[in-house]
Amino acid sequence: MSSPVSFRVSERDVYIMIDAGTSPSDVKAEALQKAWQASEFSAAKLLDPQMLTQTATKYAQHFSKDSNKSIHFQVIIAEIFDADLKLQVSDDDMKVTASGIVGYGGKALTQEMIISALREKDITSGIQRKGIEALVEHTNEAPPGAEMSVTVAKGKHPINGSNARFKPLVDDARKRVLRPQLREDGTADMRDLGAQVTVDPGQPLLQKIPLSKGRPGFTVFGQELEAMDGEDRDFAPGEGTKISDDDPNIIIADRTGLPSFNGNSVQVDDVMQLNNVDVSTGHVKFKGSVIVTGNVSEGMKVTCTGDITVGGYVDSAELYADGNITVQKGCIGRLLNASETGEHDEDADDWIPEVSTKLVAGGSVWCAYAQYSFFDAKNGVHTNKQLTHCHVVTKGPLAIGGEGKAARGKLIGGTIETSDHIYCGQLGAPAGTKTRIYWSLPPHDPQAVSHLNHLRSSLAKLIARAKTLQQGLERCKSLEDEAKRVQYQQKLHGELKKIKSRITTTRISIDSVLEAFETHPTLRTMVSREVFPGILFIFKEKSLRIKEHRNGTMFLLEDKQLRVDSLL
Repeated sequence: MSSPVSFRVSERDVYIMIDAGTSPSDVKAEALQKAWQASEFSAAKLLDPQMLTQTATKYAQHFSKDSNKSIHFQVIIAEIFDADLKLQVSDDDMKVTASGIVGYGGKALTQEMIISALREKDITSGIQRKGIEALVEHTNEAPPGAEMSVTVAKGKHPINGSNARFKPLVDDARKRVLRPQLREDGTADMRDLGAQVTVDPGQPLLQKIPLSKGRPGFTVFGQELEAMDGEDRDFAPGEGTKISDDDPNIIIADRTGLPSFNGNSVQVDDVMQLNNVDVSTGHVKFKGSVIVTGNVSEGMKVTCTGDITVGGYVDSAELYADGNITVQKGCIGRLLNASETGEHDEDADDWIPEVSTKLVAGGSVWCAYAQYSFFDAKNGVHTNKQLTHCHVVTKGPLAIGGEGKAARGKLIGGTIETSDHIYCGQLGAPAGTKTRIYWSLPPHDPQAVSHLNHLRSSLAKLIARAKTLQQGLERCKSLEDEAKRVQYQQKLHGELKKIKSRITTTRISIDSVLEAFETHPTLRTMVSREVFPGILFIFKEKSLRIKEHRNGTMFLLEDKQLRVDSLL
């Protein structure tokens, strides 16, 4: 027996039809719902969730009139909708997001439909096939009305080339001198700093890695995004070196000596060796490195362009080196003019000792111990036992008796000026000896400053170019030949769009570098054993005074604030 209920479609509308004379009891809401679910149009969208109930009621009203009992009943109950596709292009033209909504009984999306929609918007580059396939599968498999968003096209950002760089092929002798060697038990022997690095003529020292070209990118519209090539840097052979005849990207040694590196340059220093420096030798001034197996006596000066290594003591003498200074034993000095002026006050907050022993290094300083000595070392000061009443100026770390929690040396009295970490086992003395630590912020990375200057120069050129293009567009308006005017305007508009995109990217890069300049790494003074009263930390106008005895403690300069923390 056939059902008295059937359905038909006219354009997008779905009609329900009930045979004439059918009793309302045979077409109640439940029966209509069952027939609807069994029909081929059940995926269409009902005009109302209660549409079938409303239809049963309407039919009963229709049937109640005798004149209607012989008339077929039909009414629109649903609509058919095809799957919907929307495309959204990002502001920078680098990504296209497609949103697909599953249709109601209509056609699902196909790959051809999506690609055609992209082409209508001139989106031709970076098409993401997997995203398109996922969207097609969604509109075929998901329930009606379900929405899904995927990336269907993606541009490629330009990749700037790398600058030419330089790779050392041997150890830097200056750094090697100050590298403590490990004992068999794994601990560092602060007295054994390793053998000095020497090279022979013809030995490769420094390799130039050439610049790389930039790789251009593109937008989803196929517009090419220009990439900058890396910057070239010249090779600069220093004294005692030359460019290899076999490879123009290699610098080799031209004599025997100690190699030292400075960015794109390397030099090999000759070495002067003396037993002692005293009145019998006079002051020493040497273009190279100096090794003194014995002592440097009172009143003597040693000046060199390389490293200074002293096997004995430095007693009220002055050492000046462009590289590192190593004193295997101790540095002993005294206060100058103390008995004559009587003006020095070692307990004053701003007291800086004027002392007779001075070590000034362009690299690092290492010694066994020191008292009443002045150290000015760019890359840090390392002492094996203790510093007493010394004045230290450095941009590098100050390590006394080791680094980190392993430090066991003593820092007592004097004034420390640094922009890096300090490590010691004991800070101050039971007598409350005033010890001052002046912290300053680390200097900006020279490469970052150079990069910022390059970005600013590039931005100025881009802005000038944009201004020239704008002026060209204004001049185009006066052209009488319409075809040429339109041609020139299109060309200038296209180039101006590229320039504006590069201006935006460059400004973002500049803001990123400037934001990095506003931050600074956390500076620490790590005291592994004891801290005594009389310690004063100073950063600009801020100060932190320690008035009580403490066990192992961490002092920090964090976010430009001085604070105390436990040593975990």
